[in-house]
Amino acid sequence: MRLILFTLLALVISGARLPAQAQSCSFSIANVNFGNINIGPGGTPSTTSTFTATCSGLANRTITICPNIGDGTGSSTAGSPRLLTNGTRTIGYDLLQPNGDVWGSYVWPYAARPPVLSLTLNGSGSGTLSRTIQAVISGSIAGANTGLYSSSYTTFHTLIDYGYAPGQSCSTVSNRAAQAPFTVQANNVATCNVTTTPMDFGTVADLGTAQSATSQLGITCTRGTNYTVGLSNGINGGTSPTNRKLASASAPGSSITYGIYRDTAFSQPWGQTVGSNTVSGVGTGTQQLVTAYGRMPVQAKPSPASYSDTIVVTVSY
Repeated sequence: MRLILFTLLALVISGARLPAQAQSCSFSIANVNFGNINIGPGGTPSTTSTFTATCSGLANRTITICPNIGDGTGSSTAGSPRLLTNGTRTIGYDLLQPNGDVWGSYVWPYAARPPVLSLTLNGSGSGTLSRTIQAVISGSIAGANTGLYSSSYTTFHTLIDYGYAPGQSCSTVSNRAAQAPFTVQANNVATCNVTTTPMDFGTVADLGTAQSATSQLGITCTRGTNYTVGLSNGINGGTSPTNRKLASASAPGSSITYGIYRDTAFSQPWGQTVGSNTVSGVGTGTQQLVTAYGRMPVQAKPSPASYSDTIVVTVSY
């Protein structure tokens, strides 16, 4: 009877020690938020997330961690880029390891793999580690309308396996695999950019005949954004779109009258009153060229000199 009791007691003690010997880990991945992005310069900022592991087990043992991150609910066609979605529109992005490689998965169909991480437990059998995940917007967002774009990493989109080294292999998944859900999002906001070319009337010997010239304005606005383009009356005292002034520092008091128009017939003045004499359009995400038509009417010949004016282009959206 004593032998049996002793044996039972030994089994109870042994059973109580097993959980302390087994490795156990929990994981988290911080949400990725690109904030406001746009098609303008500097409008696609990068950001970071953090992968964190907290483990316990045998003192001073090393645990191998295999942090598989899939393609998210936005999906992907090659692992890079992954896709944020808003309806049928998409924005490409990448999740990268600190060395710049794509942070992938052993359980997705693409070539990119995750880093293999090692965590050595302390003398009390516990330990933590963290790794930075780089997040970058990949490629052009010209085809994206305004709005919030997102992708969620739930259930099978994260599958993090672990086990004591050297027995743990990241090429297979054990029943210890855990999940660490997170989201990625970016808010695509409306913006417009404009470029211009000079309107050069060239060298004019006589203003007894009307003179004409053109300028090209390149308007780039976020896809689906309504915009208007207005032109100021210049810096030389112009009083209307058809009564702008070219002036010269070497010929004080002398000026040349000219106008800027929206059409080749010089019948539609181009000013800055929205809804009256401006140009309107809808952004495509790519540059749209608009021509400004300049006209110098017949007038008295001014003093010989080089004449100029500066026009402020205002894009409202």
